[in-house]
Amino acid sequence: MRFKQKEKGKKLKTWLITLLCLMVIVPVVWVLFIKFEGEKPVIELSPLPAVVPAKFDITGKVHDARSGLKKFQIALSRDGKETVLLDKVYDGPAGWLKKGRVIDDIFKIPVFSAKNQFLDGKATLRFIVRDYSWRDWWNGNKTVIEKEIVFDTKAPQLTILSSQHNVSQGGSGLVIYRLSEPCVKSGVMVGDDFFPGYAGHFSNKNIYLAFFAVPIDHTNEKGFYAMAADAAGNSARSSFYYYLKKKTFRKDVLKISDTFLNTKLPEFQNIPGFPAEKPPVDQFMFINSEVRQRNNQVILGNGKKTDPQLYWEGAFGRMPNAAPRAGFADYRDYEHNGAIISHAVHMGIDLASTQHVEIPASNNGKIVFADYVGIYGNLVCIDHGYGLMSIYAHLNEITVKPGDMVAKNDIIGYSGTTGMAGGDHLHFGMFIDHIFVNPIEWWDASWIANNITGKIKEVQASGDK
Repeated sequence: MRFKQKEKGKKLKTWLITLLCLMVIVPVVWVLFIKFEGEKPVIELSPLPAVVPAKFDITGKVHDARSGLKKFQIALSRDGKETVLLDKVYDGPAGWLKKGRVIDDIFKIPVFSAKNQFLDGKATLRFIVRDYSWRDWWNGNKTVIEKEIVFDTKAPQLTILSSQHNVSQGGSGLVIYRLSEPCVKSGVMVGDDFFPGYAGHFSNKNIYLAFFAVPIDHTNEKGFYAMAADAAGNSARSSFYYYLKKKTFRKDVLKISDTFLNTKLPEFQNIPGFPAEKPPVDQFMFINSEVRQRNNQVILGNGKKTDPQLYWEGAFGRMPNAAPRAGFADYRDYEHNGAIISHAVHMGIDLASTQHVEIPASNNGKIVFADYVGIYGNLVCIDHGYGLMSIYAHLNEITVKPGDMVAKNDIIGYSGTTGMAGGDHLHFGMFIDHIFVNPIEWWDASWIANNITGKIKEVQASGDK
């Protein structure tokens, strides 16, 4: 009996000791697990360019959910000299079992190279953040990020080399300029329209050609100038002499018959958004406005596919033995049963001969598009280099494909009535980068000599090659 009581006493003592140990050890282990956590704080940097200007901002966010943020430092070092841009200490835990009081912090640090006497050249940005963990002898977990940057505080120099820029509304022009350094963007601004410049035609890689277009409604309220911006965002601009000739474009009325609508509308039934449930007149209005706009975007989008090479030579060719049926920038009112139902501007020249006549390429170039385009029907687009393009629309048949190189007068297809064409003809158009231009200028050898090739020869003769 006494033995059993003794055994019970031992067991109780053992349980009490075990319970006491658990009451001590578990909290200690828990505290150690929490306070010695090894998850490093996070630094989230906003995108920072590799080349930076005289003034820029360093932005981002630091985060630590487990122990809270303790210290955050940003420093810039160059040639052995370090400049501290930020040295921040965050409030500690309110109690020894709690985490730091700041979990997230968003930062925006302005950097002024002049103020800190940072010279142009390479430098290193170093980001160091620590948390309130007891790791690393109570110094906390540490995250370090280093980023190499290059200071570039000088704007590029832009020198205009061409002279006498006489242009017309709806016309084309060329500016030749020289840059003091490579730039990520350069070209000509015509009002709000940007036309990129291209190097490569001259042996001097710092000399650029920029073909530009003048919209048909452009006025002198918004001028012309050349601009350039380097990788750091430093920019330069230079005005140049120009004379803008105003043009008066023809107005025309096209009568739309029910026969024409019944013949043409079925071709557009599968176009997204086509109002099949509405009357034919409404369907035509949709095609002539919404679809026309979409189609122009498709065509002009090919301007970005240009090659930095001058493919063309001499005056551009015109469809042989063809009579003009509509002019460039004709303003058209569309009349149905005596009422004006729609409007459009004709951004090309219509030429008609016999049915299914051969269509020659107007000049040397590369085929960048050959497909069906809504109101234009079967269409071919030729890149002549440096953003200059020609288009051939309403073709009955296309005989070329994208990537083909063609010479002037090579056959690219046959005329037809595809798209919104009332009869067999060729719609011929030209554009620069993203703006349609008057083809008549490019058919004129004298205009080309005075406004394009003459400028190139002038620059070459001056010693800039």
